[in-house]
Amino acid sequence: MLAFKLLNYASEDTWLGRVFLIRHGQVEWNAKNSYIGSTDLPLDHIGFKQADLLAQYLATREIAKVYSSDLLRARQTADVIATGLEIPLVLCRELRELSYGAWEGVSESEVARLYPDHYSRWLVEPFCVQIPEGEHLSEFQNRVLPAFQHIATENREDDIVIVAHKTANRLILAYLLGMDLNRYRQIGQNNACVNTVFVREDGSMSVETINDTCHLMSSCSQKTV
Repeated sequence: MLAFKLLNYASEDTWLGRVFLIRHGQVEWNAKNSYIGSTDLPLDHIGFKQADLLAQYLATREIAKVYSSDLLRARQTADVIATGLEIPLVLCRELRELSYGAWEGVSESEVARLYPDHYSRWLVEPFCVQIPEGEHLSEFQNRVLPAFQHIATENREDDIVIVAHKTANRLILAYLLGMDLNRYRQIGQNNACVNTVFVREDGSMSVETINDTCHLMSSCSQKTV
């Protein structure tokens, strides 16, 4: 059973370190509005531009380490950041995206047509739905949240980067905010966005920013799902 300690605010005299929780850059299926999940796709040319802009943005921070899902799109994003900052990159399989099973590679509109009952419930009560051939959200929660908590508390005296995925980041943020996890989709997560989480010495956490894409606006034409 997880036991995150949550704060309503954070100020410079209460926190030790920060987690920059990032979604990977764009891949081809993002532009097609298709479910990706565990399918191991590379960044497209826009995704690599976004990763470069992330590295430039984070260069002004004192980042100690970069953690990443081991799926290629996250790993490539993280590698650009870690290489640019000349800091270690650590891969974490537990941060992988939700496996969407039979829905992977299929657009949301087509999923709604092919699986109307599953999809209608998925939009309202995703934790009550078993995606055909996919991973249940409760299983996903039980691997992603402990992995995030371990990384954040182990590095609580430093500023670190975690590169993960849309659903993973949404679920982490929803949990930290004390939301009903069935409503995690109400949290936006554009490609290459930055979320910032403060971490205190006792392991308590506070969300500072969500879905920040200001670093992308001036130099990169962003296409996201």
